[in-house]
Amino acid sequence: MYVDRLDYQLRYLNNNSQPIDTFESSEWIYENTLLGPHNFASAYARRFYHFFGEEEEGIEFRFLNKSYTQPARFLGFKYQSGLDPELMIVSTPETVFILFRGTDDVGEHTWAEWLGTDFRFHQRQAGGSLTGTSIHTGFWMSFDLIRDDLIATLTELGAQNKNIWLAGHSLGAALSIIAGTYLKASGWQVQNVYAYACPRTIGNRAFHKKTNLLLPQRVQRFEYYRDPVTMAWVPGFRYDHIGQRNWYDEEKLGEYKLYTNTPERRFIPLSWRQCAHIERDVKDPKSRREARRIKRCQHSGAIFVTFAMGQYHNPQWYVKAAYAQLTEAQKAQLPQVDDSFPYFYYGREGTK
Repeated sequence: MYVDRLDYQLRYLNNNSQPIDTFESSEWIYENTLLGPHNFASAYARRFYHFFGEEEEGIEFRFLNKSYTQPARFLGFKYQSGLDPELMIVSTPETVFILFRGTDDVGEHTWAEWLGTDFRFHQRQAGGSLTGTSIHTGFWMSFDLIRDDLIATLTELGAQNKNIWLAGHSLGAALSIIAGTYLKASGWQVQNVYAYACPRTIGNRAFHKKTNLLLPQRVQRFEYYRDPVTMAWVPGFRYDHIGQRNWYDEEKLGEYKLYTNTPERRFIPLSWRQCAHIERDVKDPKSRREARRIKRCQHSGAIFVTFAMGQYHNPQWYVKAAYAQLTEAQKAQLPQVDDSFPYFYYGREGTK
């Protein structure tokens, strides 16, 4: 869903599916991409059409995007505040996929969406089918900006009689949960929501109860290692964790091992009694050390987030970790993951 990454993948395919390392930098790819709102849907379809059957009819790709910026001021500093929801709708004869992009630039304003959406972390009353709940202000305003277009497009695609699946990364993960709950409450046939690198700060207890009632065990959150976005919290505001949490171990240490339905992070690690899902041989020192590492990384939150931790938020880790969970028979039906390194791994040594 990120323009620069889609641009790289198309170049990768045109290079006979061989990695490319001749570009100056990750920023060069972003600044020189020919993709934009006018041709994103066609480029996305060109990249992913094979997932839905090349001969099958009735497949449509729709890209929805709506941006809004305004000048703002905080403690005398002027900045641009922005909303920029972007999502791809893929409609097949029986199923509709709604895929949300995470935080990105808003036109020429690099920090506008961070400041106007992500950092507006106080809560506000939601509307429509979510009336009676309170949601992170920036997340709700972003969804509210695009929701009429989303519903109109779903109606046009005949999605009333189709199963709907949602997914997203980062900000997109939060929007996928909000959209999934909203659509389900409005009578649409929402099946599951897969939220990757999802913030913890989405909604209050009323929203939590509504999501659990409408989508019981159908909201799955996935976190990679020490992804700082999944750790972030807001003191003074009551946010309840949404859905079931699943955790991927680090690539070089745990080979993406997946721990399912894990307890939530705490700033003081949980007791071993609450970590029964972590395998530990109490008689083997190596096993005990490994179990302590997993417990520390899986369950501990963070008060201070370092720049080095930022790389764990990279969507590429989530793509590779999800692929690692497939059986060999499943992998045989899919193309290899096209790793973009040395690009787009901000904070990782060797990244251009």
